[in-house]
Amino acid sequence: MDSAIKKAEQKIEYLSSDENAMKIYWERERSLHERANMISSAEKRGKLEVAKNLLDILDDETIALKTGLSIDEIRKLRRKKI
Repeated sequence: MDSAIKKAEQKIEYLSSDENAMKIYWERERSLHERANMISSAEKRGKLEVAKNLLDILDDETIALKTGLSIDEIRKLRRKKI
């Protein structure tokens, strides 16, 4: 295991000294973060949409439990709907 860690450390050291490799690395990291944010945002919008559709038939606590949204978020949706 120690030799694998040592090889990984050497590879990281080598790559971090290569300006082009670092640029590629940071661009990939940025892209992965953007993608994760987009997915998270889409999931949140989906939950809010489901919650809006349930406002007329379920209580706030049940909607929160089923969507994973907070009670406060459900109450805000309910106030906006009125």
